[in-house]
Amino acid sequence: MKSAPRAWLRSNGSWQPDAALPLTDRGVRYGMSVFETIGIREGQPLLLAEHLTLLAAGGADLLGTNLPEIQLPALAPDATGILRLYFTAGDGAPTAPVGEPRLFALFEPHDPAGIPDEQTARLHPEPVTPFAHGRKTANYWLNCAAQTAARKAGGDHALLADHEGNLLSAAFGNIFFVLDGQLCTPSLALAVRAGVIRSRLMQIQTVREVEFPADRLPEASELFLTNSRLGVMPLQCAAITPGPLSRALRATLLRENIVP
Repeated sequence: MKSAPRAWLRSNGSWQPDAALPLTDRGVRYGMSVFETIGIREGQPLLLAEHLTLLAAGGADLLGTNLPEIQLPALAPDATGILRLYFTAGDGAPTAPVGEPRLFALFEPHDPAGIPDEQTARLHPEPVTPFAHGRKTANYWLNCAAQTAARKAGGDHALLADHEGNLLSAAFGNIFFVLDGQLCTPSLALAVRAGVIRSRLMQIQTVREVEFPADRLPEASELFLTNSRLGVMPLQCAAITPGPLSRALRATLLRENIVP
């Protein structure tokens, strides 16, 4: 890949390249930031308006401030990968209101040819407590720990359930499953994230939102995750194997060029 990881910090209305968040920022100190992961294909952002809408809603709900009107930092024409856009609480005490938030962008290239057509998943054995009403925050340690445990066990992805046993999501994406011939996904009432690819899929496919016990997952005939890096990723989980619907939906999103 010609492109390399790059970072920008927005200051005085423009993006400053090769800059970093100061350690005094509460996004660094306490994880007090919201962010979106935006797919980039040949230098162009994918589904940008949808991502900015979610970022603005997270900023309003959790930071109590408005996202300024912005354009993304300029990327090379051959840049393909993901751009993480962070909206932080800025400096201050943990309980202080947000006065001067910051915007930080991090681009990470990847080669789409290196992404497999299917992967594996396992249910994380420890329950989790959904946080921030489904908003995407920088408090990602729990997700990282679950994903690490899945990798150590030989899987690619961790699946998460809450303390009531309800299936929630993957550690790094939304999940869908086929049950009795019907495509289902965990309900937003469970405080799962309303991911952009999740929403796009629900526009083109009939999907039932459910509260579903994780211990009943073996009843599903297909399982896949969605996120802005992978699009639709068919999953093998115990006896569940990738099937025709998940493969077809993956092909549809790749054909629409809405994932890197």
